[in-house]
Amino acid sequence: MISSCVISEIDRHPRFQRLASYLAGKAPPGKLPGRQHIDPLEIPDLLPHLMLIDVVPQRVGPARYRIRLVGTEVVAIQGTDGTGRYVEDILTADEGAEIRRGYEEILRSRQPQYRRGMVAAHGREHILYERIAFPLATDGEHVDMLIFVFVRAPD
Repeated sequence: MISSCVISEIDRHPRFQRLASYLAGKAPPGKLPGRQHIDPLEIPDLLPHLMLIDVVPQRVGPARYRIRLVGTEVVAIQGTDGTGRYVEDILTADEGAEIRRGYEEILRSRQPQYRRGMVAAHGREHILYERIAFPLATDGEHVDMLIFVFVRAPD
């Protein structure tokens, strides 16, 4: 069940609604969907706007987050393709800490999360974006991946 405040954020953009609906249709009853439930051929319109991040548990301390896939439109927004890299290797310490806190909240709550932000890249225009991150769980319970859908935000 998605909380009502997250539902209002999902309603902000048709792309958010499309992924939310797709994932809800793929989730086993009472469980979270897992990566194994997603067929890219069923959502070709979303692929350029998606990002997948693996949750990598650590023996000591919080999980790390490794970028598995970055769609072409996400690369255009972010200005880089971080595939294969850890989030903290790409962002500044402050940005990384804030982003990781958000990811940890998704792991704890098992709820999607909305974020509006700006990518500030040296030598190019700053780009305002919105995104929703949805939790995925191979076993339906323990979040082991995050799937994001991005849109360029209106100024």
